[in-house]
Amino acid sequence: MKPQDTSHIRHEFDCFCKKVLKYNARNYYAKQKKRNGREVSLSELSEQELSRLIAEDVYPSEETMFEVQGEAVGISDDSLADALRQLPQDKRDIVLLSYIYGMTDKEIAKRMDMVRRTVAHRRAATLQELKQIMEDKGNE
Repeated sequence: MKPQDTSHIRHEFDCFCKKVLKYNARNYYAKQKKRNGREVSLSELSEQELSRLIAEDVYPSEETMFEVQGEAVGISDDSLADALRQLPQDKRDIVLLSYIYGMTDKEIAKRMDMVRRTVAHRRAATLQELKQIMEDKGNE
């Protein structure tokens, strides 16, 4: 190989390296610009925005536990837990299965060996009873 050829190869390699660095720098700055458009520093957030980012740990010891058809259900609202405690077991089970587990009246009826219409009636009556208990407690 002639010295001119090695010099030419060296210049081509140098040119290639400069192009790679130039395009990598361009891509980096484009990514940074895109990121700056989406991200905000925590110090720039208002108190209201910061409060939406807070996550609180919930421990089972802070919940009132109820047994529903052999499964444990935790209720974190103390006033609701107190009102549920005043209900008979079967009514409490219907409400908790419906609203905590999202079961339909048909599924609850099958699980509790009842007629679906009975479950619907008891659920509606129990909700009215719960509402009355909680309103009475709020007026005290």
